[in-house]
Amino acid sequence: MAAEEQPLPFRFNHPFQLWSYSNSHQKLALRGRPDEKYDRYVDVIFSYVLGMKVAASYHRLSVSISANVAEMDSFLQMPRRYDRGFLNLDVTDGIHEGFVVCGRVMVRRGVGWQSSTNER
Repeated sequence: MAAEEQPLPFRFNHPFQLWSYSNSHQKLALRGRPDEKYDRYVDVIFSYVLGMKVAASYHRLSVSISANVAEMDSFLQMPRRYDRGFLNLDVTDGIHEGFVVCGRVMVRRGVGWQSSTNER
């Protein structure tokens, strides 16, 4: 399993689903399966999550820096707490619109059905 720091935006042309969320570790994982055999996976891992509004699944996935943070500010009701050092990200497939406010986002690729919940 290889984790990559790569520049935003991320764009993937295959389905993703909400894979795991840990409130205690403030970590969210969206998992995609890029081939029909489901023997490989791509995880988008959001760490230090302060707030999110995400769909259960996406037909494809785009993650980018948000140009409009009004909904995030309203949802979190504490903009001063996260205005320094946190990423305000749009998460969408063009149909389902959502967001994640987090400290870090990365992509991890692997083989098999390994769980992302054991990694810290």
